[in-house]
Amino acid sequence: MIKSILKYIVVIALLLLVIWSQSWALCCILLLTCLLFWKASLFGFILKAQQKVSPIINKISEWVLAVVLALIMLWFVNSYILSFYTIKASSMLPAFYNNELIVINKLAYGPAIHPNKTDDYRRLNGYSEMKSGDIIAFFFPEGDTSFVDFTGEDYHFIKRQFETTHNYNPLLDGKVKANRVTRRQVYIKRLIALPGDTLSIIDGDYFVNNVPCAFNNLTIARYKVKDNAPSNEVDQMIKSAATSYRENGSQLIEIQSSIVHERNWSEHLSRVEEILNMPNTNVFPFKANYLWNASWLGPVIMPTKGKTVRLTLTNLPLYKRIIEAYEENSLAVVDGQIFINNKKVSEYTFKLNYYWASGDNKKHSFDSRYWGFVPENHIIGRVEKL
Repeated sequence: MIKSILKYIVVIALLLLVIWSQSWALCCILLLTCLLFWKASLFGFILKAQQKVSPIINKISEWVLAVVLALIMLWFVNSYILSFYTIKASSMLPAFYNNELIVINKLAYGPAIHPNKTDDYRRLNGYSEMKSGDIIAFFFPEGDTSFVDFTGEDYHFIKRQFETTHNYNPLLDGKVKANRVTRRQVYIKRLIALPGDTLSIIDGDYFVNNVPCAFNNLTIARYKVKDNAPSNEVDQMIKSAATSYRENGSQLIEIQSSIVHERNWSEHLSRVEEILNMPNTNVFPFKANYLWNASWLGPVIMPTKGKTVRLTLTNLPLYKRIIEAYEENSLAVVDGQIFINNKKVSEYTFKLNYYWASGDNKKHSFDSRYWGFVPENHIIGRVEKL
């Protein structure tokens, strides 16, 4: 009786996993399990076969079966539940440190299915919605093209600099290769804005839908120590800072904003940010006429799946990479007219949802400010601390 109940529990559990994951591999395992449980002749055939071979062969087959089952279990866990990753940068200080081991929770938002194919991409049901403030793992959106010999360099970033300055760059003579989504470098950043949100960066702080983000205080900002600051306070500031250095005769510190407020150091510090209306063409969307930089950006509305936007030559830089790279269309501008897939258009409907991500250590973070939106099919899962 107990054995029969256990059989049904195993089969029902496998059936639920098959329905949820829609995996052919799990479907095959379910069918094989049912045959072994209820097809007595098959089970008897296996027992007879075991008796006919030598004990050594039996032992080898048992080990092979155990290894195969273990590999299937590892594949399932890594594909659908969680994976481990070692952080390789300091962009998420102080939340996560360089070389820290983390868990990427794929169940939270639901595992991504067919992330390499925009038209076939979907996400299984998870137990949590993506929300602003979550720390996420995702495949680097600009990693679709990379240098063969210079693996640590961002091809698109260097190409944009070359096009802006027209200076010769030897990297551009190197061989390049195309990378599908799941073969790109993994990035760890904080989720700032969701599809449909209106994002702005004002004097270095993030605003979503005109409301300052609660996690602005968690970020590390750059401050200049005022000349009249007491020396004992300066010593404490330097000890509490993530980084401190002197520049042009002034003492600069990079410190978490919440510490500045908690210690009442605001009167002794002046925050160092880029100047309003001073364009930085290394910042998205890489056009001087936007007057955006890393400290002053937006407002920009996050693209939403199924939403149609009017296309003009003015806003095309915002969506150019989405249309061409992420959603796999051809794009051309001829005589001031926009053509997508060789058809003249005045609007575009997005196929995917898009997000904005940033590192907490903003002065040392290569994030959405420098390459734009994060497509939903690039998102792996939510980061959990061990």
